Amino acid sequence: MTWFPLPFGLLVVIVGFFAARDVRGRLPGAPAEVNEHVVPQAIDAFVPFVQGRLALLGAFFVAAALLFGVVEFGSRRPVSLVLGTGFLSAAYVAAMPVVYVLNPVTGYDEWFPDPSGGYATMPFDMGALSPPWYPPLLGVLLAAAAIAQLSTVRGVVRRDAVLPPSPRSAWLLSLPLAFLLVFAAANLVSDRIARATAPPASFWEADSALELMVLGCAFALVPAVALALYGIRLRGHGAGSRTLLLVGVFTLLYLLMLPLMALNNLMMYSNEQSGFTEHLPAWREEITVGVLGAAALAQLAALLLLARRGRTRTTGAEPG
Repeated sequence: MTWFPLPFGLLVVIVGFFAARDVRGRLPGAPAEVNEHVVPQAIDAFVPFVQGRLALLGAFFVAAALLFGVVEFGSRRPVSLVLGTGFLSAAYVAAMPVVYVLNPVTGYDEWFPDPSGGYATMPFDMGALSPPWYPPLLGVLLAAAAIAQLSTVRGVVRRDAVLPPSPRSAWLLSLPLAFLLVFAAANLVSDRIARATAPPASFWEADSALELMVLGCAFALVPAVALALYGIRLRGHGAGSRTLLLVGVFTLLYLLMLPLMALNNLMMYSNEQSGFTEHLPAWREEITVGVLGAAALAQLAALLLLARRGRTRTTGAEPG
């Protein structure tokens, strides 16, 4: 598990290098789709961009290998190994589409200073300039990297970790749902306070903002409810390797949702022009963003506390 990201990362960098070299040779003669005046800038900036992007992708795979190594060789308990594997493997596999998008060829989509004082977009169609073999080959490499990592997860699950029934630890997995409800309640209360004094003509903006908030909570509700259900299972029956692995996966999904919710929360009234914002209580942003920050810290602490518990079971059926 530890070293799997390294060969795939090396292949991604090598393939990206040859694809970028091919594009670099054809770039000076490529037709400009728009903004012909920044063509020289786009050509000159391509090589530094490729170097930085390949370094970034290489650093990602090296960091992944190091983190997997910390989990595999630093875990003193099977429970911490399985939880950490689920968490990191979910992050690693989810990052594969991001790596695909951030490739050094079609990912070259910079903005260049315009003489008018603004910025001009990329003059070339980098998708058309990309070698026909590069996107599918990169996709195959990243799919293979994901499959290889998932294959190691099966081996980790077979380590047969078990967390005995623990009522005192089970409540930790209910925290995501509790924080989510507090976040929604704070937004709803602030909205009601504003509606009590704001003119009715401004409510249309507030209605749109609340829809965005509810939508974000709905997406975050999926991992939060899943974690709460696993907490109920842990309270009564304990948790086996498969359950612990899924706790790590859903923890990552929940943590990924929190910054998206925070960003959406800050932007809910950013372009508001109806005057509704003036009637919102001053504590709204501080309380709601603070709740999301506390939720992230609490869930990370819960994962660490759960990882410190457990033992290895040698006989009997796995409870989860």
